Amino acid sequence: MKIQYLALALGLVAVTPSAMATIIAADNFNNAGELNGQNGGMGWDSAWSANTGITQVASAGGVQFTGNNDNAAYRQLASTFSGNQLFVDYYVQIDSGSLTSNDFLALWLDTTNAGDHTTRPNIGIKSDGSGSNDVFARTTGTGGSFVPNSNIGSTNGVTYHIVGLLSKSGGNYNNFAVWLDPVLSNLDSPDALFSGNSGLSQLTSIGFRSANLDSGDAVSLDNLRLSTTWDEALSVPEPATLALLGMGLLGMMVGVRRKI
Repeated sequence: MKIQYLALALGLVAVTPSAMATIIAADNFNNAGELNGQNGGMGWDSAWSANTGITQVASAGGVQFTGNNDNAAYRQLASTFSGNQLFVDYYVQIDSGSLTSNDFLALWLDTTNAGDHTTRPNIGIKSDGSGSNDVFARTTGTGGSFVPNSNIGSTNGVTYHIVGLLSKSGGNYNNFAVWLDPVLSNLDSPDALFSGNSGLSQLTSIGFRSANLDSGDAVSLDNLRLSTTWDEALSVPEPATLALLGMGLLGMMVGVRRKI
């Protein structure tokens, strides 16, 4: 069942889809080869640091993860982020193998690149062993709130869009809403919502942690973006742009997946 009380739970005055749209950082991973040392995208202070044994950018774009590391890949933001809400989105697919209990590949947000980041905000894949719940978000702890019947590991080669809204009602980030393959009208109905004090009032770096992936498992992700509006997270152009390009483009852009 979709959660219908996002505004109340997050304690936000308003989440305006197209007002003051800002991309904080983004990377499309277009340069094939080792991810380590790559400096593409925008909004970053430094290049990617990555474990070369388990990360590789494919010729068609997108990073493939084939092993486990607490800091499989990470990168510093160009400036400290302390806003009340941050949208995080990327595309993911299972290339080979299958998800078994507690297989894990998630994006973390933190103020340091050190440590395992397990109790910081995380969003991504965490199989709960049921065979149906694979996409999760959390702000703290080692559990999380799962998208019901997400089951993204049932068919290899299918690309999914994971979107999260990390927000704070008070000093620290304490809510993380998550959507799987949302459309524009889904803003007020996330698929899952986790609440808990992250201990963080600001963010300076992001990265990916992988765990329990077996030999032969391969997971790819692409089109990473951190932004401040729902429109940006769904790649919807602002009204002025729509007026120039024609409203017909809106339907084309909402829900479009990039093949990884």
